[in-house]
Amino acid sequence: MSRIPHVTRRDGRYVFRRRIHFRNLISKPLAIALKTAEPATASQRAAILSARFEAIKSNVGRMIESGAPLTGQQIEALFRAELEMELRVHSDRAHSDDAWADRALELAFNDHEMYETLLFPAHDAPELREFAHGLIPDEFVVEHLAAVGAPATSSNVSIARSHLMRSRSIAGKLIQRLKDADIAIFPDQVRAIAADYEQTVSARLSSPARVGTTVLPQPAQDQNVECQFLIYDSRRFGDIIEDIIFELKAEGRWTSRDADYRRVLRSFAWITGNRELGSYDHRDVSSFKRGLLRLPKNGFAYGTLSNGNMSRPFEEVMSELPPLTPDRRRSLKTLNRDLSYMSTAAQHLAQSAWKPKVPNSKVLDFSGSVVRIENDGIDKRPPWTTEHMRCLFSSPIYAGGGGALRRLHEAYQPKVWHDAAYFAPLIWYYTHACREEICGLEIADVSIDHPTPHILIRDNLTRGKDGEKAGEKRLARRREIPLHPEIIRLGFLDYVSAIRDEGHSAVFPELYLNETKRGGAHFYERAWVHMVGWISDRLPIPVNEEGKGPDIHSIRSLGSSQYEIDGVNENMRADVMGHARPSINGKHYSKRKKTEGIDVVLAERLKFLEKYVPEITGDVAAEPIRLLPLEKRSRVGSSRARKPRTRPTSQSSERNR
Repeated sequence: MSRIPHVTRRDGRYVFRRRIHFRNLISKPLAIALKTAEPATASQRAAILSARFEAIKSNVGRMIESGAPLTGQQIEALFRAELEMELRVHSDRAHSDDAWADRALELAFNDHEMYETLLFPAHDAPELREFAHGLIPDEFVVEHLAAVGAPATSSNVSIARSHLMRSRSIAGKLIQRLKDADIAIFPDQVRAIAADYEQTVSARLSSPARVGTTVLPQPAQDQNVECQFLIYDSRRFGDIIEDIIFELKAEGRWTSRDADYRRVLRSFAWITGNRELGSYDHRDVSSFKRGLLRLPKNGFAYGTLSNGNMSRPFEEVMSELPPLTPDRRRSLKTLNRDLSYMSTAAQHLAQSAWKPKVPNSKVLDFSGSVVRIENDGIDKRPPWTTEHMRCLFSSPIYAGGGGALRRLHEAYQPKVWHDAAYFAPLIWYYTHACREEICGLEIADVSIDHPTPHILIRDNLTRGKDGEKAGEKRLARRREIPLHPEIIRLGFLDYVSAIRDEGHSAVFPELYLNETKRGGAHFYERAWVHMVGWISDRLPIPVNEEGKGPDIHSIRSLGSSQYEIDGVNENMRADVMGHARPSINGKHYSKRKKTEGIDVVLAERLKFLEKYVPEITGDVAAEPIRLLPLEKRSRVGSSRARKPRTRPTSQSSERNR
């Protein structure tokens, strides 16, 4: 097959790749998933994207060549930001313990005269121009132009440098008032000097005598609030939410949990009033945190910023909610997760709209607001016992029962059906893998022909969204787990072959028919709750102090507990469970997979599992693979008989006539 221009393959699927290049300042790859494995479709989509890319590139090139000039607002933003920054530099120097502190104002005035000279150098003084370029290099100017959204043409760079020098010159003159009596009384003297200067400028611009002078619009910020950032960005936070999500996913910092990211970012905009970006400061972190703690943990309809609860003032909505009871409060883990998402977003914005005036500082520190969670001694979920799992594996799902929605009922002609409801609990028990790791397995993740058949836990497309791979919680979760002989005896490898023959890529495709509830969530609702009902009708199920019983993840707790005996190899236990190795030796020195090879390691892991995991399915008979229609698979149904409807009495029938 001939190569498709600007297209590469990643795990069998095509990706469009180009590079965005501008001078020596920007060189960034652009990758777009074509969402297909078909060469013809990929070629067609790549051609469309290439044409669009070239058109945009040409338009940008023409814009750069045409030298789109700086607007009045952009010039003013550049000037104001540099003026205040320079005033603060001089002020900090004057108030410091530095040996030159007493001469700070003198040095500032020298700067004023120097920049005045550099602003209009003689045509025969090229050394002055070179000196100006050294004081304010191109990279510095380009960064400031990007901050105000102006193209970095050579003309704009030259003009912007002049305005930056002009602001530094004026700052050196204005700071001479630092010790004046009418300025010294203010807590923030720089702000007072800047405000007095603004009044002077406004008075001159609005004077009737200055006919033909255009009054520049003032920034749209609250004049009582000082902007903490390099420039004042008048866009509202809610307007850039989709941009933040797109850019962080493109950088690989966020994966495919768009709904969670969108909810948290919208919540921040809602709680803080969806203000202009330039108006935010450190106080909004605590406001956001307090707001999250006032929201119920479930049953609350957020809506969007344009519709539903989020479109109304936060305090108004809160006033209509009943007081939070302890069982409806959000957990501190959820609070910390939301703060972590906002911390990542704030770090990203610190490169542009939230770039702080003070270098190496952080204006909105969400990570610093994370709550330390003390261990309260309460088990979040008690584990299942071996007897509970033995009880489940003796149910009609494994011994033979009815069809869809009657899998836990005895039948006149009992049958065993193979799907996630049959195999997932077996695999959870014998491998200790997580819920989504098994529900999201792909055919390609199951090695059938290997000397030690095994599954590979990794990111894949089934667990991701929008053509992007996802799934791994952390790097340690990527691992190979050998399949216990009981899983193989009960037909899992034959089942995988049957699913492959149907043309599916997911091992349990029925769990991904519904876009709203996918994978483990679908399994929990359609199968697991009924399995728990079957067990609870036969054995008591433990609950913790909060009344919570074991869930699917509690099978993993049971598996981990089976290694809580003397002599267990901790490195091997961690590798099987997908945990980080506990020791320095295990983390940095032990490299058995590389020294001995994966075949040896898998054989050793299989012996490890066989030694410590009790075999409890010996009485389950192996059955030939039987598949229900796709939409009926894993629909277990309740094990409890439905109550018969009562017939109406003669009196009630008479009344209903």
